[in-house]
Amino acid sequence: MIDTDYRLRAVPAGLRSELQEAASNHGYRRETGEADGWLYFASDINVPGEIGLAVAADGVCWFLAVEHPGVAAELDAPAAAPVPQGKRAAFGFVHQSAMRGALHRAYVLATTLPTLPLLEFEAAVAGLGDTEAERLLRVRIGQDHFRGALMGYWNGRCPLTGIEEPALLRASHIVPWAQCASDEERLNVHNGLLLAAHWDAAFDAGLVSFEDDGSALFSPHLGAAARQSLGRPSSLAITDEHRTRLAWHRSCFGFDSTRNT
Repeated sequence: MIDTDYRLRAVPAGLRSELQEAASNHGYRRETGEADGWLYFASDINVPGEIGLAVAADGVCWFLAVEHPGVAAELDAPAAAPVPQGKRAAFGFVHQSAMRGALHRAYVLATTLPTLPLLEFEAAVAGLGDTEAERLLRVRIGQDHFRGALMGYWNGRCPLTGIEEPALLRASHIVPWAQCASDEERLNVHNGLLLAAHWDAAFDAGLVSFEDDGSALFSPHLGAAARQSLGRPSSLAITDEHRTRLAWHRSCFGFDSTRNT
């Protein structure tokens, strides 16, 4: 952990513009304040969560603080202390490029994690009624928003195969749309995986599932040729939110009783 306490007294004059440029280039274009060596920024659209940027006076360490609780929990970066007032977490970086990479990821997470996709979906369907055609349109709009969130969350690639071609990627619900208790659950990015089409088909049919450590499970009903074509992928990087829903998927398709691999 990087201790920032003795480094941050004021924003170094020669480096202020670099912090402002980094924020602007990664979606945080509105400067919201300055305190204790931190410059604070927010999105000029509706992306939630203010961020803070700081830099050591000698320019040898760069810092990012985040307000969004989901971003704080999922951003994979070195922790820094102390955390500025009103923020959930702070991170420190030796190189500015690493700070910029984390800032980009923080913005992507803020756009995909609950509850922004839900709010955007609700705004998009606010004028729809309850005819059959409108209900179908509502589902299509919701699935489009869900896919967009998954594309961002998983960096536009299937984590099992590395495939990045959008036409070959599917937004796979863990708990299916029709079985979700609410739109909040339907639009929750943790209720989905971005999978290549053949993995999506196998997952949707209950022929594959995933352990709590993200490793693949194969059903005994999966044919030998199909199993061979799926290969042995790397484990998924998943959160506890995913694990809860994957436990439902394993139970639904009988994996908990067989644990076939």
